[in-house]
Amino acid sequence: MSFRSVITFLSILFFATFSLPICNIHAQPGMTSSSALDTIRSDAQKEEGESKSPWGVDVRWKEGLYLGYHYRDIFNLELGGLLSVDRGYIDANQVLENAYPTLQGWNGILRTAKFNLVATFYQTIEAKIEYDFAHQDKVNIHPQFQDFWIASKKKIPFLGYITVGNMKEPFSLEELTSSATITFMERSLPTNAFSPSYNWGSKLNNTVLHDRITWAAGIYWNTQDLNNVYTGGDLKDQFNTANGYSLAVRMTGLPWYEEGGKRLLHLGVSYNFRARNLNKDGAEEKFSTRPESYLTDEKLVDTGNIATTRSNLINGELAWVWGPFSLQGEYFHAFTNAQGNPNFWGYYIYGSFFLTGEHRNYDTSNGVFTSVKPKQNFNPLNGGWGAWEFAARYSSINLNNSSGGINGGKEDNVTLGLNWYLHPSLRFAFNYIRVHTNNSTVENGRANIFQGRFQVAF
Repeated sequence: MSFRSVITFLSILFFATFSLPICNIHAQPGMTSSSALDTIRSDAQKEEGESKSPWGVDVRWKEGLYLGYHYRDIFNLELGGLLSVDRGYIDANQVLENAYPTLQGWNGILRTAKFNLVATFYQTIEAKIEYDFAHQDKVNIHPQFQDFWIASKKKIPFLGYITVGNMKEPFSLEELTSSATITFMERSLPTNAFSPSYNWGSKLNNTVLHDRITWAAGIYWNTQDLNNVYTGGDLKDQFNTANGYSLAVRMTGLPWYEEGGKRLLHLGVSYNFRARNLNKDGAEEKFSTRPESYLTDEKLVDTGNIATTRSNLINGELAWVWGPFSLQGEYFHAFTNAQGNPNFWGYYIYGSFFLTGEHRNYDTSNGVFTSVKPKQNFNPLNGGWGAWEFAARYSSINLNNSSGGINGGKEDNVTLGLNWYLHPSLRFAFNYIRVHTNNSTVENGRANIFQGRFQVAF
């Protein structure tokens, strides 16, 4: 059976299951995590209240789909997921087409096919397992576990909350914001190039001053290769083949926060220390990124493998929300101890505006943005057309360093985006990306990328 057939079968099975009239309808509390559905479920709980049934299967569809099983306050199990499909066209100038023959043309991919289970025990311990069946490049599919952790739901004195397992390292506002709720279809050039993303480890996090300040710190084994693909095998094999470890720290603050987040100023800083080798053959690091599109696997900026045992990454965050208007930006800098001590940098800044008057929602307990809730869900018979958002972003990355003899290239992108949120779990997105790059094989390369996405979260 082909991979596409498996995904089709699973989708039909899940949606058929959701339609069965066998259950009470309500939502259960859940710990905030990377899933956009956590916010949807929390909203549903507040509106509908707790279930009176001592045990059973529970289904809800209001602001999003909720499917769970619970037994009193002892055990609760929730099913969620994210499906997204991309289609688009890349138009490259002759310089880029000569250097990257597979870049230009039409392409479509199943961008995301994530399914997750979240279990809660005695309202004290929470565990999550999430598997992405569609984690891929243009040529190969690399299904992999993403969130796979166990965490405390109640605060531990003097420590806060502890999480152990596979998770995102605390680094970068855009990276930690769920892929279901980021403003553009893909994260910016520097976020993709420098953020460590998922790794196995343990993390402590907490808030102070009534959630005005958040902090998180963790230690992680690096179980991915230089292309951010898991090394494969079972958990023991992944640890045995780990090529290093990292220490990650992030702190955010809200010096200004009004009207439940309709007006706010977010400031943040992250630091990541990476040690590579662990007595294995060779110690290397690599920085590269796609041109903000998964319609191609070509990476127009790429340092190649750098012989280094230590790297230090720093990141600064700023976000401002004033009702329907918002600004967000980040700066990244990476330092290595390779010959010549090469360092690399990048930044992005973008603005968004809700034409229908909504605002970006903010999670004060984790210092990230969450799902958008339209004022009126799509229902043309009652005059509801969902939420419409226009956004524009400029991102830049420089992977050249003369002192280290590295010519990884420079790239500057301008992206225009339009999002249509039919309700919090359903979105259509369109992005236009203007690419300008120079690297060791390309001078003044330019491309236009037109891409669209259909996305459903449940």
